[in-house]
Amino acid sequence: MPKKLLFVHLFFLLPMSLQDVDLQQHVLRKWPDGKPYVVVYTSGPDQVKVKEELYYDNGQLDYSGSYLNGKEHGEWKYYWENGNIKSIEYYERGLENGTMYDYNENGQPIVEYKYVRGQLISEKKLKP
Repeated sequence: MPKKLLFVHLFFLLPMSLQDVDLQQHVLRKWPDGKPYVVVYTSGPDQVKVKEELYYDNGQLDYSGSYLNGKEHGEWKYYWENGNIKSIEYYERGLENGTMYDYNENGQPIVEYKYVRGQLISEKKLKP
């Protein structure tokens, strides 16, 4: 039984871990001091953009998000210059979809948004 379980784990988990193997990082722009400013990750023979990152001049991540077929897809995170989370957004094939949040500079949630297929359903102010 344990051998069978190990095989099942390897069969399903190994391909998932290899998905990122062919990712190539491209630093498109740099700050004057040489730190990355705009970084994209591409995949496959056609070098399709699958992820994008933008950095502040202090080296902190400004935002990071993924693409599917050239459109925003999955979780996108934005950060304040101090490194705290600024907002979390979710996309499905380029359309906002799901519950998203904006945060103050201290990292406390201040607004909650709910989207369904690109349509804003509700917006609620939160107390920090």
